[in-house]
Amino acid sequence: MNVVFVSRVQMNPYVTLLAAAMEQIAPGVTCTIRDDLSPCWLWRKRREIDVLHLHWTELLYASNTWRGAWRKWLRFISGLGLAKLASARIAYTVHNLEQHEGRYSLLNRTANALLFKVADIVHVHDERTRAAVAERFGCQRSLVVIPHGNYMSYPNTCSREEARARFGIPQQTFVYLALGQIRPYKGIEELLKAFGRLPGRDCKLIIAGHVHDPAYGERIKALAAQDERVILSLAYVPPEEIQYFMNASDVCVLPYLHATTSGAAILAFSFGKPVIVPRLGDFPQLVGERRGLLYNAQDPHALLNALRQARQFDLVSASAEAFALARELDWRVIARQHLQVYAGTLEHKSRKKHEGRER
Repeated sequence: MNVVFVSRVQMNPYVTLLAAAMEQIAPGVTCTIRDDLSPCWLWRKRREIDVLHLHWTELLYASNTWRGAWRKWLRFISGLGLAKLASARIAYTVHNLEQHEGRYSLLNRTANALLFKVADIVHVHDERTRAAVAERFGCQRSLVVIPHGNYMSYPNTCSREEARARFGIPQQTFVYLALGQIRPYKGIEELLKAFGRLPGRDCKLIIAGHVHDPAYGERIKALAAQDERVILSLAYVPPEEIQYFMNASDVCVLPYLHATTSGAAILAFSFGKPVIVPRLGDFPQLVGERRGLLYNAQDPHALLNALRQARQFDLVSASAEAFALARELDWRVIARQHLQVYAGTLEHKSRKKHEGRER
């Protein structure tokens, strides 16, 4: 089986981990990762692709201008049409129901409408997203639920003491961490304002990650400068450095304004870190009552209250529960589930082709 993954995301190893696990458990499977859906490439390879698996498709036509987005969108739609004509099985993983920044929503809605119509497999990570996709796009037949894999492949060898020494943080200090790409929908401004109202000098907030928009980065810097307890690192965190931020912290805070699936929560669990999250997306299912704290995103005081409550939370038990769930989310198990779905749709394709010849 020849599987081609299409993804422009480089900072998240999701696709790389899935492809590697597939090739590890099934020697007859070959996986290729591409960052575009080039019509010319698709035409040349049309007889070699069994499954075309798309991820974060909105990034394939992302641009700073409407004209640029329109050109890339036409290229994407053309590639999708060629893949369908070539009889490749098309799979699509729904990472986000909407674009995070809401740009070019018309192009996104049109692309989604077509994508959900032509996809042979629509993959979601949880039941809540399955219900939302079925209701919004009416694609019950092709929907499959396979969970998001863990990030336990990241290095994790440093101790809490070593990690804290790196940032100059005393061992008795309570540390909150917000790690990941710094974008408006992740609620970092709201977190800084809530943390600013949190009393006590024996706590720290670390905010670390790549900033997409420099202007937004300046707003974050200005807010962080108002509180000397905030440690700010607005830069891409390499995989080998993630362990220092995680192991220096007591709890991860993900104050998202909207969410579908959050790899950030699973990243925290992969390091045994409980989370503070809003009651949005798949967070309630992931966190439950044991792996962190849920708060009402509509309540303006809820995040501050959750930050306070974390100081009294049983972090030892929550950490063990979080790590146990991460271990269950083994990429080899998840890859096997994907391959079974691929095989099923390829078998259906072969059967229909055979029936057509008989007629």
